[in-house]
Amino acid sequence: MTQRTIVVAGGASGIGLATAQRAVADGWRTIIVDIQDPLEPVAARLVKCDLLDADAARAALEGIVRDEERVDALVASAGGQMGGALAAYDVEEWTQRFTANTLPVLRSIRSLLPALQAAAAANGVADIIVVGSIAGDTAFDYATIYGAAAAGRDALGEQLRVELRTEQIRARTISMGFVLSPMTAGLDIPAVTDQMAEEPLLPEDIATIVHHGLNLPPDVNVHDIVVVPTSQGWA
Repeated sequence: MTQRTIVVAGGASGIGLATAQRAVADGWRTIIVDIQDPLEPVAARLVKCDLLDADAARAALEGIVRDEERVDALVASAGGQMGGALAAYDVEEWTQRFTANTLPVLRSIRSLLPALQAAAAANGVADIIVVGSIAGDTAFDYATIYGAAAAGRDALGEQLRVELRTEQIRARTISMGFVLSPMTAGLDIPAVTDQMAEEPLLPEDIATIVHHGLNLPPDVNVHDIVVVPTSQGWA
């Protein structure tokens, strides 16, 4: 059997890195697309680029399609935290932050879609997984714009599930509660962190769910997944 290939957009840290490490351990050819080097060792190909830079992203992603024999799965994890009250930043700053949480996901999916379509046609299935957040449909303090961006990511995964289903491409979103990672470790959001301070989700937890979905039978798509710590009593 030819080795399966997975691309992890935003795979240098946190959930993306844990997903890439798990993929390597499971025998996938693994490609990380990120602006930075991985924070921990991982035997993956690194394609270094800024997904917010249209020309750089196009060259990098089209290069993957050109160079790789196949692309079976994409995990779109790129993005960042952007908490704060609406009045904390002006419209231009919020626009930049909103774009940083949505455009890398859209750009990576659109650019790699031809390769995913080819893999599905040749092998019976391909996968797109959008890493989202419960903030997309659960309101809490200081998350107005973050929640709006999360809603966009969440909707993208579900809309693509319907659009691509006849091509045997399984698209879906994993929406999660608080995950302790390098990006979130310094956050102080009482509504999120206090209740889960001792038992938060870890990136490895999400990686386990991602890879469970990738290994389901080709005619099964578990979508609209919501993942929270056991101790979380809301959302």
